Amino acid sequence: MPAMKDHEPNQPIPLRPIGIASLLSVVLLWFAQPPAALWPLAMVALAPLVHLVTLAQPISRRGYLIVWSAAFLYWLVSLQGLRYAHWAMHFCWIALSAYLAAYHLLFLASARAMVSRKVPLVIAVAVAWTGQECLRGYLLTGISACLLGHTLADVPILIQVADLLGSYGVSFVIAALNVGIYRAVRGIAGGQSVRGFAWNVVALDVVVAAVLIGLTTLYGSIRLRQPLGESLGTFALVQRSEPVEYGQPIKRESEIFSAYATDTLGAVGQLEEAVDAIIWPESMFTAGNPWMMADRDALPPPSVDPGAPVMTQQDLQRGVAESREYFLQRAGYLLDAIASQRPGKARPHLIVGSGVVHYRRRPEIYCGVIHIGSNKEVADWYGKTHLVMFGEYIPILPHLPGLKRLVPPGLGLATGPGPKRFRLGDTVISPNICIETAVERVTVNQLSELRQSGEAADLVVTVTNDGWFDDSSVIDHHRRCAQLVAVGCRRPILSAANNGPTVWIDSRGQIIESIEQGGEGVLIAKPEKDSRTSWYLRIGDWPARACALASILALLWPRIKSPSPKSKD
Repeated sequence: MPAMKDHEPNQPIPLRPIGIASLLSVVLLWFAQPPAALWPLAMVALAPLVHLVTLAQPISRRGYLIVWSAAFLYWLVSLQGLRYAHWAMHFCWIALSAYLAAYHLLFLASARAMVSRKVPLVIAVAVAWTGQECLRGYLLTGISACLLGHTLADVPILIQVADLLGSYGVSFVIAALNVGIYRAVRGIAGGQSVRGFAWNVVALDVVVAAVLIGLTTLYGSIRLRQPLGESLGTFALVQRSEPVEYGQPIKRESEIFSAYATDTLGAVGQLEEAVDAIIWPESMFTAGNPWMMADRDALPPPSVDPGAPVMTQQDLQRGVAESREYFLQRAGYLLDAIASQRPGKARPHLIVGSGVVHYRRRPEIYCGVIHIGSNKEVADWYGKTHLVMFGEYIPILPHLPGLKRLVPPGLGLATGPGPKRFRLGDTVISPNICIETAVERVTVNQLSELRQSGEAADLVVTVTNDGWFDDSSVIDHHRRCAQLVAVGCRRPILSAANNGPTVWIDSRGQIIESIEQGGEGVLIAKPEKDSRTSWYLRIGDWPARACALASILALLWPRIKSPSPKSKD
């Protein structure tokens, strides 16, 4: 830890050691995550900030600005892959990084507030860190990428506790372990410039951290030994690495469809084993012709050309019917071509990413997943329920005069009606799209809702297009989010992605097979049913919310306890 000299209690901590601690912490955090993925560093990455928590001297505004600046750099580097999607995303990337950096301040301030009220350091740090992670999973639509618990995604024995408390539970244990290691090192070194450094306090923090990591390891070993159930089917996940852009022309969309169809025929047509379903990534099936629906009283959209003839309701219904027929013809041709190469074998289902347009009083456009049955008919569709701020909509900007032209095309999507069940024989599938698994509460809440409504899903199928992010570590972060969600829900996850991550994750969070990022191919997955109870699905993230509430109350308590006096008349 950075060396600290004793200072008067009312003198702010000098800026230099604050800068050293802040930079050291974010460097360790970054190296613990992809692309370096040196997970043991996560066990000490918070220790420099823990040191600042223990100091009795206040932190000045400039000191907190230094902490924010270091965190801002961390998020800029960690999420730099976002800038590849569109030139305007450079501004969104910077704004998002600045926003996320504020949570480091919340952690530091709330942890210091709790310690000043005699809360044990190990509890204060673990609660404050978990609380800020929970808050950023909700506020401004939420984002769960780069949680502290994700650093252990590839250490199966330490992440099984996620089926009790989600990724937040893993983060809580890691944060506590940081305190235990810090306390042990400082105790041995004999440092005395910190609050509450009596040996009994040191022993308490070390023992609590040791017990938590011991119980986590024991629980993980038990869960990993438990067998899984029967096969849920055989699925073919198709991946290519197709360059994409906002508002790409129909010709380009058709080329992408043809490329995916060619790869599908070449791979699936040669398989000897039965294939229950073929899964294509987000938007790869659209080919300029989304799946369309129209209510009887649907109103035709207004014409963009003043000289064009006015569309009637009959024209709208006729156009939608023709579009639906063409959509089904494309699906039918693909299924028939596969069947012709596999005589005597059952025709598979298709689960594909495609746009969906529903004409009502006004048109609603969805980012969707379509389930096309072996009978060549659309069995059901799912509309994305969680839109990504800056990626699929930009708040306020489209409504400001003269600035709407800065918004890239395709950012006017509607939210879907809710979770769906796709039925494939006896297997119930919960569809998911884009980065919904990267906002943990979205998938967890959907699976919980399906369970409470009477029939739980057996499997999560997510389709995504991470071609937006080039070959950056954002794709690895997305995969790690899915791994922790798989454990938390005790459901296998199949992800078909353009450019990656195309991956088969079992309900233990282990990667059974994957296609290399940026590569092309077809992955054959045979997930197994998991009938074990997930308490995370049953109770939700209320423990993490309690941590968030405790963090906020710790900051507000002085104002609540000692409200400002009322002025006298």
